[in-house]
Amino acid sequence: MRHLLTLCCCTLLCLSLSRVVLAGPSEAALAATADVLFELDIENASYKARSDGYIDILFGPGLAEDRYLEAITRLKAQPDIPGILAGRAASDYCPLP
Repeated sequence: MRHLLTLCCCTLLCLSLSRVVLAGPSEAALAATADVLFELDIENASYKARSDGYIDILFGPGLAEDRYLEAITRLKAQPDIPGILAGRAASDYCPLP
């Protein structure tokens, strides 16, 4: 019984560690991007992460220039984001109800 319990604990430990290892750079970059946009209260953006962790992000024209520059600065400072490609879109983005 003791060996079975040890085996179960080891299996659970291995599974939990594999999730950490398998979460690649794109997941970490997405989380970091979401955190920055949440902290700055920016909803007027659309972004995706490439497999290498680089972020492609577009901000709507309704976002003020100083907020746009602050977002870019903060995104570049994130250790989980190796680089960004940012730009302005022709129309604003809005959350769906």
